[in-house]
Amino acid sequence: MLIDFVLNISLTISGIYLFHRLQYTEDRRLIDSGIFQALLMTTLAVLLLMVPIHVSGITFSLYFIPLIILVKYSVPYYMLGSLVVVYLFHHLIFGYGWQVYVIFSVLYIVVMAILPFLKFEKLRTLTSACIVFSILYVLGINLLISDLTLWQMLIFIGTSTTVMFFAMMMYEDINAILKLLKRYEEDEYKDYLTQLGNIKSFDEEVNLLIDESETLSLLLIDIDNFKVVNDTHSYVSGDALIRQMANLLDNHVPGGGSLFRNSGEEFAMVIPNLSFDKTVRLGEAIRNSVEQARFHISEEETISLTVSIGVGYKDEADVTKGRMFTDADDMLHAAKKQGQNRVMFIPYLS
Repeated sequence: MLIDFVLNISLTISGIYLFHRLQYTEDRRLIDSGIFQALLMTTLAVLLLMVPIHVSGITFSLYFIPLIILVKYSVPYYMLGSLVVVYLFHHLIFGYGWQVYVIFSVLYIVVMAILPFLKFEKLRTLTSACIVFSILYVLGINLLISDLTLWQMLIFIGTSTTVMFFAMMMYEDINAILKLLKRYEEDEYKDYLTQLGNIKSFDEEVNLLIDESETLSLLLIDIDNFKVVNDTHSYVSGDALIRQMANLLDNHVPGGGSLFRNSGEEFAMVIPNLSFDKTVRLGEAIRNSVEQARFHISEEETISLTVSIGVGYKDEADVTKGRMFTDADDMLHAAKKQGQNRVMFIPYLS
């Protein structure tokens, strides 16, 4: 009995880990999908049918544990699909009695019916649900199929609850680790404050578009006198202003364009296939919009801000990313020197 019990726990935990590990390697976006969860739990249920537990004159399988876990992570039609697939293995392949599976199926369908009203937020909640399910399951077997002793029923309930607890603990731990990894990877390319792309993301976007686009526009947008704002108010207020500025600028990004936060108070907008005249007009529209806006540093207090904008433009094949960025950066510094709150660009003759 002990060996069977250990095999069931080991199989469940290793199966959960292996599936997540393979899926994380292949396509991380599918991990949270209902079909992935259904595939994982259906496979585990079939594997558990292969290692039944023999104790006190009875033989039972814990195939239902993964299917109960599936209630938390999938949708009804996937759960019904898993129910059918497991039945084919349960009755036709491994030769278990169909009556036992009918009892399980009825209880499982009841769970799916009340699923919208259930909240499995914590490990102990799902474990408690498993205890209730196991009690009803074993009582159904006792009343409709064969008499079980109290000791046999207690062993069944205790064993299923223990395996359920360890399986869910492993499952939750893996999901938490994957979420952290996902966040870490996103942070590599995202600015934590604005959720815009960061300088690394900006660099990759320009590398991608510089050769693919006939023309490429670059606007370097810097908030004027932002250090004074931070010193006068607070860095918390400064962060709030950065987020508000990001939202305002994002509303001006043309189709196909992208907005990035390069550093501190500097943003970059990259737009493919936009004419030079429209690029300049876009810069002026942004500058004017910022000048007219009011930014909240608290619920009661607002302030005005302005931006200086430097324009870089690529219209010929021999214009490199470095030259385009240098042009935009030089024009940004020129805008600062000439009084701020202006758009500067190198005149372009078509």
